[in-house]
Amino acid sequence: MPINVLAYVHLRNIYGSTGAGRVARQMIEHLAIEPDVSVNILADREDYRKIVPKVGAPWSDFHYHFFRHDTSRQQALWLLTHRPRAEAFDASADIVYCTGESYVPTRRAKLVVTLHDAAFFEPDAHPVKLSTITQKWKWRILYNVLSDRADLFHTVSQFSADRLAHFFPSLRSRLCVVPNAIPPRFFEPVSAEGESFLVFSGLKDRPFVLLPRGLNYRKNADLVLQAWKILQQHYPDLKLVVTSHCDPIYAEKAKSFGDSVMLTGFVSDEVLCSIYHAAQLVWFPSRYEGFGIPVLEAMACRTPVVASNTASIPEVAGHAAILVSRDVVSEHVDAIRGLLENAQLREEIRHRGTLHAQQFTWQNSAAKLKQAFLSIC
Repeated sequence: MPINVLAYVHLRNIYGSTGAGRVARQMIEHLAIEPDVSVNILADREDYRKIVPKVGAPWSDFHYHFFRHDTSRQQALWLLTHRPRAEAFDASADIVYCTGESYVPTRRAKLVVTLHDAAFFEPDAHPVKLSTITQKWKWRILYNVLSDRADLFHTVSQFSADRLAHFFPSLRSRLCVVPNAIPPRFFEPVSAEGESFLVFSGLKDRPFVLLPRGLNYRKNADLVLQAWKILQQHYPDLKLVVTSHCDPIYAEKAKSFGDSVMLTGFVSDEVLCSIYHAAQLVWFPSRYEGFGIPVLEAMACRTPVVASNTASIPEVAGHAAILVSRDVVSEHVDAIRGLLENAQLREEIRHRGTLHAQQFTWQNSAAKLKQAFLSIC
């Protein structure tokens, strides 16, 4: 059965992004190549002008519909007035798909919304501060509107489905789990660009542990810095490489470790792929995850993983990573030391991870989401 999808995408998030932006980009690109699926994009015109030339095809080939206002104002108007409806942009749409936590009113088309996790409603997933409280208040308003008007909610793990249903019981019967996956790039060999970065940054011949997704509260930065102080004493030549954005407070604290800690900031997938391949291990001690894509990216690159045994991480990692208590520094230290000092264990975890990662492709996830769309048409 042919299906016309109007996808509401925050284009500013699909370039130079991690997490939800990466998910939106991969899901739309792979939905668009599913048989009998036609994808049009609903977006901010200014974002289109700035972002699409940077990402190129297939985004430059999609047909676009633009709303009148900037993204924030348009979202507020939709929540307050429920106008204009999606059909005013694309009368042929069977499905209006919000690729993140957003709302587009519809008349005839079915509304499907991706909810990544329930983190803002959990008591300890974020630090208690004004911005967190404000975001929680905004999302509660959004979720109440969606509860009344959305036909289906896509979420990325059974853990997220359970927690969303806990906080919003009315969503339970409309929650559909379609897992995130690994960008195709991480199943491929390293590139000259990535290897040049390793040489230029001094990582080519130096052992290091990779900490993806930055230093911040949710990624357990306090534990990381405590554990690294111990590990540095045991392995003075070992380096901690931290990719992505870091909270300025933790970035400043990391400076006390000198050359032992490298903060790369955001890096391209070409570079990240080489960093994954070259690392002795990947460390993912997160406090809370709705999914945890870096665990699978590391496995696709044949790198062993040490991660927290909390939230969705055990579901995503399966038996292919070493999982330890989220808040026990000594367990993280011991697990990392065990991998560093036991080549046979590293090889065993690599093998398990490689096999496990093969289950998580965006082609499979897009096909599952398409079936979910068809179930409500």
